[in-house]
Amino acid sequence: MSTSLIIIGGGIAGLAAGCYARMNGFDTEILEMHRLPGGLCTAWKRQGYTFDLCIHWLTGSGPGSSLYKVWEELGIVQGRTFLDLDCYTAVPLKSGDWFRIFTDPDRLREEMLRIAPGEGPFIDEFTRDLARMRRLYIPVDPGIRDLMRMLPALPLFRKYALPVSELATRIRDQDFRELFVNAFDWHDQSAIFPMMMMAMMAKGEAGYPQGGSLPVVRALESRFLSLGGSVRYGSCVEKILVENDRAVGVRLEGGTELRSGLVLSAADGHSTIFGWLDGRYAGDRVDYYYRSLRPFPPLVFVSLGVAGDYTREPGSFVLCPDPPELIAGKEVSRVIVRNHADDPSLAPPGKTVFSLMVEADWSYWRQFTYPSEEYAREKERAGKQAVEMLSKVFPDIASRVEVIDVATPLTFYRYTGNWQGSYQGWLWTRETANLKIPQVLRGLKNFAMAGHWTAPGGGLPGAAISARNAVKILCKMEKRPFRTTRL
Repeated sequence: MSTSLIIIGGGIAGLAAGCYARMNGFDTEILEMHRLPGGLCTAWKRQGYTFDLCIHWLTGSGPGSSLYKVWEELGIVQGRTFLDLDCYTAVPLKSGDWFRIFTDPDRLREEMLRIAPGEGPFIDEFTRDLARMRRLYIPVDPGIRDLMRMLPALPLFRKYALPVSELATRIRDQDFRELFVNAFDWHDQSAIFPMMMMAMMAKGEAGYPQGGSLPVVRALESRFLSLGGSVRYGSCVEKILVENDRAVGVRLEGGTELRSGLVLSAADGHSTIFGWLDGRYAGDRVDYYYRSLRPFPPLVFVSLGVAGDYTREPGSFVLCPDPPELIAGKEVSRVIVRNHADDPSLAPPGKTVFSLMVEADWSYWRQFTYPSEEYAREKERAGKQAVEMLSKVFPDIASRVEVIDVATPLTFYRYTGNWQGSYQGWLWTRETANLKIPQVLRGLKNFAMAGHWTAPGGGLPGAAISARNAVKILCKMEKRPFRTTRL
């Protein structure tokens, strides 16, 4: 007789956990609060445009990556077209030109020397290390041979664990130092993060899936359903039921109780530990994480439908208002912009989708009531400011904007329950780079966790690998071997 399993959350981690659970014979049902799968990996349509929240690139999209077999197991890469990215991001120059961050180390070296010919020693060292990073291999199920393959890259991890802003202090040219920080920094994460991503892009192992997030999510949902799993949408968990320190099911909002032999939470970590379990199994270690570690900050996510062709412009670039601009109660000095012109499926012919990621303040947005006129006005004001900001790069764009859509931290919280409106989980910093977040809670049996709050750095790989590991834990609890299958 198979063991019943309830999975809380139908995002990437929940769906992936569901797939692996079914591969290993668990009678599995996913409970998802939203009416759609995907969680934070999602998109929505407005007046003929598709606004995509999530995928910039898919790490592991190439067969040479160890992650590729995971995506094959989950049915994500089969039959999908990936666009290999030759430019990580770009920064506009005062001259009207761009400083482009090419993923190829040789092209990047030439571009950097064009901007700052006097910084040759730093540029040579940085791009040489970036080229070495291309040899990096991160195994999913590491054995001795895999660990030996990782050894050459370990010194680079130590060398570039420092924040980008700290690394940039070695640059003497002030203008180039600012450009370097603007190009690579994001919430003061470790420099190793953008370097790893660029190295994978250069190898063809981090391409953009044409069509964006929704086709990927639907493929994952289809894989889970084809394995015999079931999803219950519109189901909000109120409590995880515990008897004699064993998870035995959940209670939904409205009072319905669902019993199961095992429970796996792939939902928000704070809600799981301190809400649905009342903090009873947190312990000092987990308490410390939620008091001290830095989560990804919340965002105001502005999407624009623009009547114009921008295929000649960078697919991703950074805007740096000088002086910083006050948007929704927070001074903003850096905004990441995505130009989706390379994916014609997201917009009508001859038109383009832009999205702007504007760092926000949770305490500011939580004061608003949804829905309310005051909240709507604040969203409208943020949208207009985003257009004005983009107009400094493309002066005629304001007259071309057909649709403005604004998602706020309250939107993130309303649809995913993510703590403080964060758009992922823990930032990848020097403190968290090698941190192993526990996927079980001390003292609680028949329970495991997966998702961004157990995988610093976030992203689809973190969600999927944490899900795979969580099911391994459940298999060990049930004294059964862990097995996988591929489509």
